Amino acid sequence: MPPVLDIGDLFDAHAPYLLRVAERLTGSAATAEDIIQEVFLVAWRRRGELSDDGQLRGWLYQVVVNRVRHHQRASARLHRFLTEYPPPSVEQTPEGTLHRRQQAKQIRRCVLRLPMPQREVFVLYELEELEGAAIAEILNIPLSTVWSRLRLARARFQRTWERS
Repeated sequence: MPPVLDIGDLFDAHAPYLLRVAERLTGSAATAEDIIQEVFLVAWRRRGELSDDGQLRGWLYQVVVNRVRHHQRASARLHRFLTEYPPPSVEQTPEGTLHRRQQAKQIRRCVLRLPMPQREVFVLYELEELEGAAIAEILNIPLSTVWSRLRLARARFQRTWERS
């Protein structure tokens, strides 16, 4: 078993490089910083498995790329969601506040009408922005089941939304 890496030393050695890569891939310093935090959380969780055998920098780079892709997918999902279900363009008036609250209740009702297995996956993926593999691990189900339940949940949410 390899010796456990010191995450502080790992951070000091690789964070500046990874931050530059993440910023160049995302175009945002703030997003890049968030991604680097996530990368080193992954490294910390897997610290017992990692060894500084010359391939560590490549592994860290791959984690950065995967996290960037995750952020891009999450942003795209949010954009699609807001396009399909835009917030009301009502001024900040009591009537506008009431309208927004009613719409939020309607969304919650649509989510609550999903069967629990679909609701779990829908909430974790669409609202909590977890990846499929993480959801499969949390719910202790196969990854294919995650995707199947998500597909069914999205369709049911859409039908319920259109009826309400």
